[in-house]
Amino acid sequence: MKQIYTYILILSICFAGCARKAKQWFVVEKLDNKTYVISEPNSSQGNSCFLLLGDREAILFDSGTGENEGKGIARITDTITNLPLTLLLSHFHFDHIGNTEEFSRIGIPELDCFRSRIARDSILNLSCKEVLSENTKSLKVSKCFPVGEEIDLGNRRITILHTPGHSRESISIVDRENKYVFMGDLAYNGLLLVNDCRKYVNSINCLLNRSDSTYRFFGSHGKSEVGFAHLQRIGDALECYQNPEWKPESVKQINFFGVVKDLITVDGVSFIVGYRDVFTNDCEKETGSNE
Repeated sequence: MKQIYTYILILSICFAGCARKAKQWFVVEKLDNKTYVISEPNSSQGNSCFLLLGDREAILFDSGTGENEGKGIARITDTITNLPLTLLLSHFHFDHIGNTEEFSRIGIPELDCFRSRIARDSILNLSCKEVLSENTKSLKVSKCFPVGEEIDLGNRRITILHTPGHSRESISIVDRENKYVFMGDLAYNGLLLVNDCRKYVNSINCLLNRSDSTYRFFGSHGKSEVGFAHLQRIGDALECYQNPEWKPESVKQINFFGVVKDLITVDGVSFIVGYRDVFTNDCEKETGSNE
């Protein structure tokens, strides 16, 4: 009998440990009473999403990896706010669009590349080249947000900026009053993936021109907060790369998900230029597209 009780006790401890681990998949950091970082430190991508509250409505910037199946991010946002919430995606890569099915309100920025693609039933079908995966998604769009104009969430105004370079549809959010900038995958602490170098530099300069060193900047991977000086270094490093006379201080070849890529490092900023082929070669072969 003692052995049975001991076995039950061990199982109870194991289940309790598993429950705590599941509960801690999302880690919430409160920046202020209306701003939260919701991170997934145990995910494959180390993602962070951002919850912005106004007095009238809320925006969730990205929805996570979706790797924590059955226990998505909506249960976290529901414990923080009961405001009407719209999911706004920084871009459409697979590691930012998990859990989208949990949200009845999904918004997209008013960009020309979307205008002709939304069907009459408000469905936006994402391609595998946008998702970087064969597991594509269709989004039921309930709201289109203006770009470059102030959006009032209720005593809180934000501005959505088109900041391509990592992907063509990438956006950032600037909150001038609270001095926050949320950048998606445009800038973060870690290896940067550059799709279009010229647009990337323009986007970095756009954010620098709309902010200063008193702002707080947040990216979507690793340690979420990015220093203003590091953001400047990213812009400078990619400017150097575009100069045909520039000689890099460090270039080495790495195996990047099975494809050999040049890893370039300039003043502590590491990046790869051209990465989509790593994820979309099979997709492009099937569709015959070079988009």
